[in-house]
Amino acid sequence: MTDLHLRTVALTDEENAEVSDLLRTLANVPVDPTAELLHRTRLAAQELPLRIRTELTGMRLYDTPRALVVTGFDIDDHRIGPTPATRPTPDPERTKDQELLLLLHAALLGEAFGWATQQNGRLVHDVLPIPGEETEQMGSSSKTELLWHTEDAFHPLRCDYVGLLCLRNHQRAATTLGWPDLSRLAPEDRATLLEPRYLIRPDTSHTPEQNAAGHQSAERFAAIAEMDDDPKRIAVLFGAPDDPYLRIDPAYMSPVPGDAAAQRAYDAIAALIEDGLQQVALDAGSLLLVDNYRAVHGRKPFAAAYDGRDRWLKRVNITRDLRRSRSARQSAVSLLV
Repeated sequence: MTDLHLRTVALTDEENAEVSDLLRTLANVPVDPTAELLHRTRLAAQELPLRIRTELTGMRLYDTPRALVVTGFDIDDHRIGPTPATRPTPDPERTKDQELLLLLHAALLGEAFGWATQQNGRLVHDVLPIPGEETEQMGSSSKTELLWHTEDAFHPLRCDYVGLLCLRNHQRAATTLGWPDLSRLAPEDRATLLEPRYLIRPDTSHTPEQNAAGHQSAERFAAIAEMDDDPKRIAVLFGAPDDPYLRIDPAYMSPVPGDAAAQRAYDAIAALIEDGLQQVALDAGSLLLVDNYRAVHGRKPFAAAYDGRDRWLKRVNITRDLRRSRSARQSAVSLLV
């Protein structure tokens, strides 16, 4: 693993002022999952500082870097208020600028979208510790390590990129990032990982229990339940055999029972990821963009106090092609899968 795969860009004061001015022009834009929102943010994104546009255009076109951190965005700690202990935030207006900031950068990589079965169908998610969920394999955990994974690996319409904007991280909880050095993988293991010899199930954030009753669709959650009852066989590696993409989530996937070769190959690629895993403690005002086909991410444990000062991120899923999910969206202008 080399630093070529993880880049950090620090905003200058002038660039930060440009971004702040741009956000003021979007003051009247509601952060709702509609095509109008994408229309406005896509146009405005062309006015982001040239250096940011250059970095993200390169990330989209050349599949590199696998993760990009942009630091130095202004976060008004008083205005965003205390870190909530529930989702969604009590007053969404207080973090509207941060959600728009995330959507502006998403527009340079593709289109933002949300899940009808996750976080009440919201487009921008809150990632924060929730009482009672400390040991779950979800972003709301704290006491346990959130295992490295590709986002929503169970779903064929999962995102191409994940965007995470840090609002607060006084605990210095580390985000983990990694990708396997496939040159170290035995040829027979690589061949096995390219075959559909692994079972995967939905993660628990897509269950009715994690969504308010008024936002639940029986049909959508029935489809999730079916994926859980009858898990699909998938490959861990896919795409070009000589330079494949990655789809993996140790908490929710496993080799087909009895397939010793699949288990051996899985253990080998997991060890390679572990061997090169990096830790990045995001500060308030840091934006992390992860290529969900080329990298895994997770989080180390931390002690949540539920005192209004806990770690708090905003998250968005980004697809390069919104049309790919048309059959799973209610209309061409809907952003919910």
